[in-house]
Amino acid sequence: MEKLGEENIPRPEYPRPQFVRADNWINLNGEWDFAFDDKNIGLIERWYLKESANNFDKKIIVPFCFQSKLSGIGDNSFHEVIWYRRVFEIPSQFKKKKVLIHFGAVDNRCVIYLNGDYVGSHEGGYIGFSLDITDYFEDTNVLVVRVEDPSQDLEILRGKQFWKTDIETIFYPRVSGIWQTVWLEYLSPEYQINDLKITPDIDKSEVIFEININGIGFSELFLIIEVLFDNQTITQDKINLDFIGKIGKKKNKKVSKERIEIFHKNMFHENQSRFKFKVAIPNNLLHLWDVENPNLYDLSLKIQNEKTGEIYDGISSYFGMRKISISEKENENKQILLNYKPLYQKLFLVQGYWPDSLYTPPSDDHIKKDIQYVLDFGFNGLRTHQKAFDPRFLYWCDKMGVLVWGEIGNAYRFSVKSQLKLINEFVAEVERDYNHPSIIVWAPLNEGWGVSGAERDPKRGYYTSSLYFLIKSIDPTRLIIDDDGWWHTENNDVCTRHFYSTTNFLPATLEEEIRSHEVSVPKTYLKTYEYKGEPIIYSEIGGFGYDFKEKVEKKWGYGGLIEDSEILFERVIALLKEFDARKEWIHGFCYTELYDQFQEINGLLTFDREPKFPPHKLKEKLDTMFY
Repeated sequence: MEKLGEENIPRPEYPRPQFVRADNWINLNGEWDFAFDDKNIGLIERWYLKESANNFDKKIIVPFCFQSKLSGIGDNSFHEVIWYRRVFEIPSQFKKKKVLIHFGAVDNRCVIYLNGDYVGSHEGGYIGFSLDITDYFEDTNVLVVRVEDPSQDLEILRGKQFWKTDIETIFYPRVSGIWQTVWLEYLSPEYQINDLKITPDIDKSEVIFEININGIGFSELFLIIEVLFDNQTITQDKINLDFIGKIGKKKNKKVSKERIEIFHKNMFHENQSRFKFKVAIPNNLLHLWDVENPNLYDLSLKIQNEKTGEIYDGISSYFGMRKISISEKENENKQILLNYKPLYQKLFLVQGYWPDSLYTPPSDDHIKKDIQYVLDFGFNGLRTHQKAFDPRFLYWCDKMGVLVWGEIGNAYRFSVKSQLKLINEFVAEVERDYNHPSIIVWAPLNEGWGVSGAERDPKRGYYTSSLYFLIKSIDPTRLIIDDDGWWHTENNDVCTRHFYSTTNFLPATLEEEIRSHEVSVPKTYLKTYEYKGEPIIYSEIGGFGYDFKEKVEKKWGYGGLIEDSEILFERVIALLKEFDARKEWIHGFCYTELYDQFQEINGLLTFDREPKFPPHKLKEKLDTMFY
């Protein structure tokens, strides 16, 4: 079956690098049947039935969206409803097992059918989902996926996906349907590890694991834990799982007298299948993760019957020991610290489009190449912009020591509907990507997108503040930017600004910087809020447009157009020198951008990832600047 012949499967690598089951999966990428349903008749005609093959008149290569060339279709016109169909066989080792199907990402709303039966649905185009198909599969199976992607709906999360026919300025092609790997996985029907959350604590030289195990425990069942560094065992431990699956009373729960009168105290229970435990790392074996030394520990978890030796489930993962924090200066311009050391952030804006595949990296090598260019230019991080990135992209940032700001595509209209969509999907992103050490910042909003009019409508500012507290309640270990660029509230960890003017408009001192917050357009802070010493980062600068080798029609750039590589290099250096002169109070920048995007030619690379000047020239200069 498909895990054979991997050389013919696009994106053949295991798609979930922090939760790997290496030997019991099947990659379903490759050729699928496909159809546009512009008249929306598929449900009426029951295209989801097994015998519906005649309704699918096209072929598509998954996981590439139909708008992309690598999909084999390359159609950028509006198609609101699309269908996929795939026939696959279940190998013998899958039988009598629990079988899951995983979708890395499907934009935007989808319904899944197997052998004519409805098995589940999902909404949201950036974060994946899994379905249990154990009760639906047969020896030979027909998988059908129906997708709705409203081309002009401004209340869904769409980021840079344009709602008009032709792309222009900062907006690019739409991405509809499956755009990340689809795969099957078989598990023990008795016990499964459902999820894993890893929190490093460098102060105590320990790591906290939160794990959820499905099943009902018994005395001979153990969770076997092994932590390794550089293939050497750091620590081993085991936990008796005789308690899992049982419901017990909450211990030491503080309940007010009034509450007890309303609710009987025995009603407060906890699910013992989700639990936390700590693993100590000897101080002499504590290797911190940072941009110079991206040290990673490997982790192995197994559910095993100690008496028989049977392994019910096992995953491999990894983690980095690092801490991101803010200096504790009172009422002064603070600094961001990585492992208690001042961190100057030299970031690229990265938007995650490829010429022939749009949202989907064509291969793992393409991911690594992009990240390597960040380092080759002398930068130490990137701001993922208006898109939640493929987990394998984040994996290579972890491995290569590149800092990441996590973002998601925004909506463009403020409503309860758009608020709920952002909340639901961004929370899912934070949960999915929590274990990546490279991610140091979460930024749910960009430039007020989705909250337009916040300067006039206080409730939109309340919503912005609520996002800060919501994300902080899920992930207190990272910095959170309430609205990147402007319209900050008092609930914000970093003061970020976007700057595309000439350098003579840059504030010359911290005092001028603070005064400029009030007069900037748009204002840096919403009404009644003001700067309170947060670290300052200019999270968009540059944007110098240069059409390298004159290949782009309808070209556009933030900072005007340049006609020579050497002039581009000199403009970049001159700009960065101005920030070097202000490094005592501006603690980082994000250059727009690493590579061109269609008509937007602001990159230091072309869209095909060709450097517009030698990267080492810039790195040599940057290595003598900042801190």
